[in-house]
Amino acid sequence: MTSQSHPVKQWQHHHQFSHQNSDGERNTLYVLILTIITMLAEIIAGSIYGSMALLADGWHMGTHAAAFMITLFAYRYSRKNADNPQFSFGTGKVSVLGGFTSAIALGMVALIMLVESLVRIINPEQIYFNQAIFVAFIGLTVNIVSVFLLKDHHSHSHSHSH
Repeated sequence: MTSQSHPVKQWQHHHQFSHQNSDGERNTLYVLILTIITMLAEIIAGSIYGSMALLADGWHMGTHAAAFMITLFAYRYSRKNADNPQFSFGTGKVSVLGGFTSAIALGMVALIMLVESLVRIINPEQIYFNQAIFVAFIGLTVNIVSVFLLKDHHSHSHSHSH
């Protein structure tokens, strides 16, 4: 009985789904800094001006900041472990788990904002609209700038056919 060996090289391809993306990583850091500054401004202004909308958006921005921190961790962890044999299928799941964690955090903030909104319906507070709208406009501007910074500028082609 003879054993035959079949080369499998022709059917193999890499499983590294988190290619180095230094522009994306750098822009994510810029957006994180902008988001944290805006988050603090909205939470402080929402508290001072009695605006539940600013408070909610400020805490929502907090979940974005957490998501960006998780994304930066995923970029760095994936890059560091790209050739680690313990990750036989690559490090692509790191970003997926990061997204899941971000979604859980967003859901928790939504529940907290729901409770706070119900309290405000029962015990209304005066809202200083003129001041609050200015801060809201700044928040909107930061969101628009963030979209352009995080826009994906590469193609989605693969090196192999399916």
